[in-house]
Amino acid sequence: MRSAIYSVAILFFIATPASAWHAQGHRLTAQIAFDLLDHEPRKRVTAILRAHPRYRQDFVASMPDDVVNGSEDSKARWVFAHASNWPDQVASRGNSVREQYHRSTWHYINLPVFLTEEDESELEGKLDQNVSTEFAPPLRRGLNIIEALQGNLLVWRDDAASDADKAVALCWIVHLTGDMHQPLHNVALYSAAYFPEGDRGGNLIGVRRWWRVTNLHAVWDGLANHIAALDPDATTQDLLAIDNGDIRSIPDWSMAYRDLAIEFVYTAEVRRKLLAQRPGRKNPVITLSRKYMSTAGKLGQSQIIIAGHRIAALISH
Repeated sequence: MRSAIYSVAILFFIATPASAWHAQGHRLTAQIAFDLLDHEPRKRVTAILRAHPRYRQDFVASMPDDVVNGSEDSKARWVFAHASNWPDQVASRGNSVREQYHRSTWHYINLPVFLTEEDESELEGKLDQNVSTEFAPPLRRGLNIIEALQGNLLVWRDDAASDADKAVALCWIVHLTGDMHQPLHNVALYSAAYFPEGDRGGNLIGVRRWWRVTNLHAVWDGLANHIAALDPDATTQDLLAIDNGDIRSIPDWSMAYRDLAIEFVYTAEVRRKLLAQRPGRKNPVITLSRKYMSTAGKLGQSQIIIAGHRIAALISH
């Protein structure tokens, strides 16, 4: 894959809804991946996406006029970026489309993190979560993100699969690889007092930001809006140099991002502020320090870069 320089100027609007924040991160990972693809893989993904069973309704109908009137390469790049968000978009389509394509559990895995050692002693072994790290066919509802990414990669690499099936699988591969690199798609925080069934990847932890309350998951989804450049730093370059997009590495990625969540998401600051809440309070609300947000922003940037490179490697096989 050829080298490329990625520079992106992104404005941050506090009023931007969480769904748009999430979409921006996926677009960035997809654009990185597309720009990394060599000519033949790029031609292949472009042709296959045109065979998507909902290409006209969900892609062409959403294409901006400047893209419609632009070059074929700009159209292909836009379609690939749009594909990265398609698995989220089908959740809001009509009942028949949602039933056919929407898979809510595919977006995450709840690898357990415990608020305190006491919570771990009390809850470990009592959690009812799918934490399987190996896909067993067929693709179906109820899979977690590790299983779903592995399963869709098998469809993508299956010479006998139709282009329509490959197109749907490609959308999921691009999307789920991006999801997995957001640490909160890999974990749930458990606490007997606050989250006996888990915090749903930070969705149940309120975060006060200026004059409004969002949640911890949305804060991490929104880090893409703070990114000014997408050039890999030295540490990221070293990681990518030994990274070949091996399907067998996917469980290791998720476990690594559980560790990142423990270190950078559920920090000592966050734990302390949660424990200061009234025990048993539903939907606790905390604030985050500037230091926390600065560190999170740097991690979010490197994760988006890594995800983009890994998407390119996975689909080039």
